[in-house]
Amino acid sequence: MTVRDASAEEKAQWDELIWDTPGGPDLMQLEPYAQLKAGAWGSHRQLIHEHPGKPDIPALYLIKKLPPFGQLWYAPMGPRVTDPEHLQLIIDDLRSNDAFAVILEPSIPVDGPQARSELIASTPGLEDFLSLQQGNHTVLVDLRPSEEDLLASFRQRARRSIRKAEGARIEHRTDDEAFEIFWDLYALTVERAGLPMRPKHYYLNAWKHYRDLGQGHVVFGYSSPEVTEPEAAAYIWAHRDRGYYRDGGSVRTPAANGLQYRVQWEAMRWCKERGATTYDLFGVPPSWELENSEHQLHGLVQFKTAFGQVTDTVGTMRLNLRPRRTAAWDRFGFKVYQRVGRKSNPLFY
Repeated sequence: MTVRDASAEEKAQWDELIWDTPGGPDLMQLEPYAQLKAGAWGSHRQLIHEHPGKPDIPALYLIKKLPPFGQLWYAPMGPRVTDPEHLQLIIDDLRSNDAFAVILEPSIPVDGPQARSELIASTPGLEDFLSLQQGNHTVLVDLRPSEEDLLASFRQRARRSIRKAEGARIEHRTDDEAFEIFWDLYALTVERAGLPMRPKHYYLNAWKHYRDLGQGHVVFGYSSPEVTEPEAAAYIWAHRDRGYYRDGGSVRTPAANGLQYRVQWEAMRWCKERGATTYDLFGVPPSWELENSEHQLHGLVQFKTAFGQVTDTVGTMRLNLRPRRTAAWDRFGFKVYQRVGRKSNPLFY
C-alpha cells in the first residue's frame, strides 16, 4: 500500500480523477473548495491512495496547524470510497502522518445507524464525531429522463406547487448586486430556522468564488410579473455532469407559498440543459430520522423529499491518531481556538 502526494499532472487533472472515484464527485473534494477554506484551514494536500486490486483514490485533505497539539486533518466529503474494506486501507495509510487526528466523511452507503456503529467498532482509533456536512444525507435527482418524466417522478405536493407557480417570474443572475439581494433572503431564512450561520463575508466570498469559475449563480423567483422583490431564491453550483442546490431562502407570504418548488424545478432544468445528469439537493436528516421533529434539518424534510428519496452515507467520523494530544485538544484546545477565532470563523470547521 502506498500514499503519496499527487503529481503536477494529477493535480492538473484533479477534477477528472475525483469524478472517476467509486463514490463519484463531490465539490468539497475539488481544489476550489480548498482555496475557499484556506483562510480557516491554512493549507491542504492532494494525496493519492494506491492499493493492489483497488482503484487509486485521490483525496483532498484540509490541514490546520494547532500548536502545541499538532496538525488536524479533514477530508471534507471524502475519501470517495464506497467499500468499508477500502476505507480501512486508506486509514492504515493515514496512521503514519503527523496529525493528531483526521476527520473523514467517506461516501460509504448505509441503510441505518448500525452500519456506522459497526464500522467504528471494527476500526482501531476511529471515533464518532459531530456531523460537519449536511451532504452526508441528501436527495439526489436523476436528470437523465425527459422533463415530462422527471416532473412526473416528483411527489404530488411538488408537482402541484410547480403548476401553481406557472405564472411566476424566474431570473438567473450572477451580478454582485444579486448576491447582496440573495444574502438578505438567505440570512432571514436561516435565522428563522434557528440554524448556525457564518459571517456575511464568508457566503459572499463563496458565492462569487464559484461564480468567477463559471459554476455558480442565483435563481430568483417572483410570484407574479408585478412583484419587484424576490420571494424565493436558490444558489446553484453546476460543474460537468453535477448540479447542486447549495443555499436558499424564501419569504412566508400566501403569494409565495410553494414558489420555492418552482425555483428548484427551474434550477434543475437549467442544469439539465447544460449537461448535468444528477442534481443534489444537499442536506436532509438521515432517512431513519425523517420523523424526528427535534432534528435541526427537520424543517427541510417535506420540501426536499418531494423531489426524491433520501440517500445516506456513513457520515462524519474522526481517526484518533494521538490519543493524549486528541484528549487534550477536546478538553482544552478546541475551546481556546474557537474563542480566539470566533469573529472570523464562529463554526471553527
